[in-house]
Amino acid sequence: MKYDLIIIGGGPGGATAAKIAAKNNVNVLLLEANEEGRYKCCAGGIPIRNEEFTPIPKGVGDREITGGVLFTPQSGAMEFEASGKNNKGYCMFRTDFDKFLLDNARDAGAQVIYESRVKRIEIVNNKVVKILGPKEYQSECVILATGLGGAQLQRTLGLAIPPMVGGIQAEISVPESVIDEQFGNRVWEFFDRNLIDHGIAWVFPKLQTLSIGVLGNGVKMAHFKAFLRNPFIKEKIEGREMKVFGGRKIWAAPIPDRMITKPYRERVMVIGDACGTADPILYEGIYQARLSGKLAAEAFLQALEKEDFGESSLARYSELLLEHLYEEDLRYSYKFHHLLYHSGLLERIIEASYSMAQDDPEMMQSTIALFTGSETRKQSWEVMMSRKWKLAKLLGIKNSMKLIPTLFHALRI
Repeated sequence: MKYDLIIIGGGPGGATAAKIAAKNNVNVLLLEANEEGRYKCCAGGIPIRNEEFTPIPKGVGDREITGGVLFTPQSGAMEFEASGKNNKGYCMFRTDFDKFLLDNARDAGAQVIYESRVKRIEIVNNKVVKILGPKEYQSECVILATGLGGAQLQRTLGLAIPPMVGGIQAEISVPESVIDEQFGNRVWEFFDRNLIDHGIAWVFPKLQTLSIGVLGNGVKMAHFKAFLRNPFIKEKIEGREMKVFGGRKIWAAPIPDRMITKPYRERVMVIGDACGTADPILYEGIYQARLSGKLAAEAFLQALEKEDFGESSLARYSELLLEHLYEEDLRYSYKFHHLLYHSGLLERIIEASYSMAQDDPEMMQSTIALFTGSETRKQSWEVMMSRKWKLAKLLGIKNSMKLIPTLFHALRI
């Protein structure tokens, strides 16, 4: 059977694109490789701005998040309250969230097929896309929403693969009352270059579960085990059991580190992690995947109206991505990333920024926004740069001299 649009991958980006296309009377098929209700290795932090696409009902969002904690070995826990609706968020299992989004796409009219892993994609005479898996399908256009697991499909189509880092995570069962007492409704982010030089660790509280993990460049199981031995973590999970999903307690996943420069070709667009849209500060990628799915769906609808799915027509998707995601957010995320992870001063910058924020409401809001997305990364960067001399003073002469070349490089990004 031939469809107008086939989407490969049922994560947040693919589901968002499918819903938008279906609501516009497009004959759309979404193919998901895994079974319904599969476990997804993800901390599960969902900023409130995801409600730009779909309101998140109670029951899907396991725990409402109303604050955060930055943790460094020297300063310990540095807490903040995320007051105001736009600063809040949720922690949830991606199993529940992804099913919710796919059900929405299905309700809008999209056909969703689980356990349908695509093995090959062929563009036949520049006129039709042939999708080969358990069954064969054809379409006018295809959107790849495969995450980094679909790298081989991208390569065979001549599309670039994003550079990536690794993440390792486990879900630990803890009574709700204990989580309320020890962690509260806060996300915990750990910055420790002795643990991992180019990355972070985290504890995200769900209803009766703690998602505990570590990510970064070259992350290994030794980094994850070292984090579990952190005295702050160890005393809180002593005797607790790791949850088992698919026969495994510990999960690992690749995470994109940078967006690819050309996320399209004739009859093909690439979205979400497969496109490299994750934010490389805390590596949150759900909102970015959904935004890229929305923009790809809009580009597809324009192409469908013109009956033109050629490369020059689908270049509109890349233009929208640059305008709505890169120029206001990702470009400045790369600046922050370079400043934090390439200066050798990760913990010191976090501590100095938090210190400045204590008597500076604008700085505090920008610090909170790095977690919540309540302002653009461009806005947060401008706030930080307007205080760069104060930052240098707090860092001290020796550290400031180390910071200068990194800062100059970040300014040129």
